[in-house]
Amino acid sequence: MAKGSKRVLPKVFVATSAIHGDGLFAGERIRKSRRIIEYKGEKIPAGEGATRSRGGEELTYIFNLSDKYDVDGSLNGNEARFANHSCDGNAYADIINNRIWFIAERDIGEGEEITFDYRLQGDEVYPCVCGTEECRGYMNDADDEVVQETLGDAR
Repeated sequence: MAKGSKRVLPKVFVATSAIHGDGLFAGERIRKSRRIIEYKGEKIPAGEGATRSRGGEELTYIFNLSDKYDVDGSLNGNEARFANHSCDGNAYADIINNRIWFIAERDIGEGEEITFDYRLQGDEVYPCVCGTEECRGYMNDADDEVVQETLGDAR
């Protein structure tokens, strides 16, 4: 990329999702390994993120940035907060220069919903409704302690 030129991100839009509520969709074909969108919001201390996520809201837009900070997409956020979970997501999240980016894990077709594996950690097992053949039945990280304790050999 030439010095001074600005990276152009692919077009995305929010629409009704078959997975859950609203979802994030590709407005054009997105090639594998391309940055899709930055997850934006208020940068908050990590402890505050845990407190806000227990605040009784049905939807939580807290994303872990580091051991010290989270990003709350419900405040000053963007369309990235509508990316739904899928056990077989077509994107993944990566921290680049202290910013959260969604990156295409494979080619994504125009109009396709952009999803990623949340791999949640927490005090409970969160059920998954992604509907893919690879669905494990929960949005938690398979290695999360609460999954091991709660589901054990039932997985």
